[in-house]
Amino acid sequence: MNKLLLTAYGFSTPKILNVAQKMIQENKITKACIISTSWPKEKEKHPQMQKIKKDLLSMNIQQVDFLDVEFEDANKLFDYDLIFLNGGYPFYLLHYIKKSCADQILKRINQNGGLIFGLSAGSIILGPSIALMQYLYPEDNQFNDSNLDGLNLTDIHVYGRL
Repeated sequence: MNKLLLTAYGFSTPKILNVAQKMIQENKITKACIISTSWPKEKEKHPQMQKIKKDLLSMNIQQVDFLDVEFEDANKLFDYDLIFLNGGYPFYLLHYIKKSCADQILKRINQNGGLIFGLSAGSIILGPSIALMQYLYPEDNQFNDSNLDGLNLTDIHVYGRL
């Protein structure tokens, strides 16, 4: 079963919050990891990152850590019950998700029934492609990546805004 929660603005509505809490309770989540790579400069210091961490802790998750796959070993993702891909810059996030092989790790986690939440850019890269972002924000593709395939964990194309 696919255990994804895709959002544009995190836990911004009571319905999304209730769904997230239910998924967390049903899956007995105790350890969560927020991938902080999507904000190139601020990383885990970005206010959105701190808000998500606070929200997850308020849902009785005992441990919430940050992981930056640009600089840290993506294999650490296997140590968590919930992976949260935060918002920010989709090109930057997807580039380092692929470069670090976190894409393959996330696919395995998903195939094994692991819980993955996405927020904006995090949701966008979980779909089939970020090609629309190339059309809307070509200046953000700082690596000039031509392979804009997403992780394909859902066949839904998610579009957010920066």
